[in-house]
Amino acid sequence: MSHPGEVSNVSHDEPSEAALAAFEHAPGLLAVAEGPDLVLTAMNADSRAVFGDLRGRPVAEAFPGPAGAPLVARAQEVATSGVPFVEEEWRVPARSATAADAYYRCVLTPWRDDDGEVRGVIAQASDSTAAAHRRAAAAAVARTREAQARADADTEVLVTLQDALLPDGLPIVPGLSLAARYLLAQDGTCAGGDWFDVLALADGRTVMVVGDVVGHGVRASVVMGELRSLFEERVREDGDVVAALEMLERRARRVPAARSTTVCVAVVSADRRTLHYCTAGHPPPLVASATGDTTYLPGSGAAPLGAGGTFALEQRALADGDLVLLYSDGLVERPGRSASQNTLDLAHLVGRVVDEAGPACGAASSKESLAEVVARRTVEDLTRAGGMEDDVTLVAAQVVAAPKPLELVLPAFPDTLRAVRHSLSEWLDTVHVGRLDELALQHAVGELVSNAVEHAYLPDVPRTEAVVVVHGALLPGGLIELSVSDRGQWRAPGADRGRGRGLAMARGFADELDVSHDEHGTTVRLRYWPTTEAGLLTSSAAPGRAGGHEPMVLEATEGGVTLRGAVDQRAADEFRRRLAHATRGGTREVWIDLSEVTLLASAGVQTLFEVIAPADDRDPSRVRLVAPMGSPAQHVLDLVRLPYVTSTPEEHPSS
Repeated sequence: MSHPGEVSNVSHDEPSEAALAAFEHAPGLLAVAEGPDLVLTAMNADSRAVFGDLRGRPVAEAFPGPAGAPLVARAQEVATSGVPFVEEEWRVPARSATAADAYYRCVLTPWRDDDGEVRGVIAQASDSTAAAHRRAAAAAVARTREAQARADADTEVLVTLQDALLPDGLPIVPGLSLAARYLLAQDGTCAGGDWFDVLALADGRTVMVVGDVVGHGVRASVVMGELRSLFEERVREDGDVVAALEMLERRARRVPAARSTTVCVAVVSADRRTLHYCTAGHPPPLVASATGDTTYLPGSGAAPLGAGGTFALEQRALADGDLVLLYSDGLVERPGRSASQNTLDLAHLVGRVVDEAGPACGAASSKESLAEVVARRTVEDLTRAGGMEDDVTLVAAQVVAAPKPLELVLPAFPDTLRAVRHSLSEWLDTVHVGRLDELALQHAVGELVSNAVEHAYLPDVPRTEAVVVVHGALLPGGLIELSVSDRGQWRAPGADRGRGRGLAMARGFADELDVSHDEHGTTVRLRYWPTTEAGLLTSSAAPGRAGGHEPMVLEATEGGVTLRGAVDQRAADEFRRRLAHATRGGTREVWIDLSEVTLLASAGVQTLFEVIAPADDRDPSRVRLVAPMGSPAQHVLDLVRLPYVTSTPEEHPSS
């Protein structure tokens, strides 16, 4: 032990035993390199365990190859510049095939002598393998998500494009039940290029076409959109499908991307029970009888578009209940099975579905036709069983009995409106008209019947003579024609507020409307082209159809009014009275919720006009209308240009 004033015998020039032990057992890797060649003069136990004892060897020799070269170069830079360097992730290759690479965070520090000159380099390293692996895994996940996001974006573009280029719906034609399904391939790189169309001609023929453009993606979708448009325009000129195919052939010769497109066209004359078809390099139609027997028709022999071939139509007789199926090769080229196996699968499945569905399917009382069942089940079952590598397109048409015309002769009483709505709803159901089309026709016919009931007959006309006649028919070309007639006297709309609005609303809901009148009465005839859902990009069934309209129900709350059912002529007086009470004569703000209104007739519209824009031009009342998008009320309010919002505020403003 030294005493005060005495000099210790411990040398400060040489490292103590404790310092050496601390260096030797320090956690992490420690190494010291000295001299111009940076010869390793010290390595702690951990560094020797990882790299072996490399003392006495220059770092360039100790760490050769691509893995060590960057670190050796950095060590030499530190020795030359005297500036420390940090390598966050130094990869050390595994020593065996079964081991994994290791990663270290490495700090290179200059080692200076007493004069400040760089004597060597001190290396410190800590194991960061786990963190490196986590970062690599996170980066891989990020890359996967980015790739998926790009794929999803590409698929979304294709979905939007296909949805815009393919038909919005299918026509409704007498004697033929139609259905279609289109499924975009799950892999966006394989999607796009399939197309279909169904055209109802005025001569009673229905033209169905399915095509497949070579290639995929946006370019194939654009080409298929052009071919579909050319085909439709040419067929609608005179119904000549061969001329339409020849036009596509000429176009394919000029547009390389359209070459080798395959097409199958089928023309059904339901009244004559005949089928004419042409297969241009495309799979042939499949015909299923009412008992479930299936037959593939022989190909017509035409080559794909652009091959310079000619087109001829083959003919096949059809029987009642026969179902014709057109499809793309995506349905018979499913993964894991041969084309012949897939072809047999399709025929067996269609036959089984027809047999299971039976004659009850597609009857007037059925909500889903046999063609719809076959289209849905075929796509769902086959793709579920074997997946799909390409787009799947399918069009089904069954020969059925044409719907009988609608004939109503009713007294011109206010209650007649409800009877007409009920009968019209039942008839439209037999025609298989969709919900929105039925909504438009119910509104239009309701306005015409209301006009006849209110204005056609003078008060002294006997009730037995005051009648309203409603006639409806589904005509060739997919046209519904409805007429409303009376035997009264025509009176032009006068100066009374609201007169004439019903006829204007009916005209807005119809595709065409004309009025004729003579000494025997007045007939208003409207024409409307309905469609059914085509099942684009989904295999779900068509939405259900709406039934008759319930009477109006009005519920008033603090600051709000909720309406349900039919707001028509019968309900107009009660609606006006209770609305005046709810608004306190137009002095307080009220929200009118029309979300559950099934029918908003002109009488109800007139009441809304009265409370929103008073006749004496004083300050408008603070009445606000709520009509969600797609609701019956929203369609009417758009038509008559009444302002509305699509959702109810969280809290109704109070006065």
